[in-house]
Amino acid sequence: MCFRLRKQLAEAFGPVNRWFCAQAYGRPVDDPETLLVYFIRSGGAADFAARFDAAMGPLNRWYCSEFHGRDIRDPEILWNYYMNCGAPALSIAG
Repeated sequence: MCFRLRKQLAEAFGPVNRWFCAQAYGRPVDDPETLLVYFIRSGGAADFAARFDAAMGPLNRWYCSEFHGRDIRDPEILWNYYMNCGAPALSIAG
């Protein structure tokens, strides 16, 4: 299974999506199909795609390479750097 798919499924079946899905259904949800459908329909898949594209993009690749002191092209290293150091902070407009 490719890296991107493993990460996306981990988010779809993870505690955050599971919690939001349970809130939407009013009960705990353990069914993988229900979790996947909720993840897609609620925008989780689109959000993941945008974050993954940014993590693999040239700007993050440059910052990650600078951080490691060498050219980085490995998707897992880029993803980990983006999620830990490069993802923009969420701002809540009031």
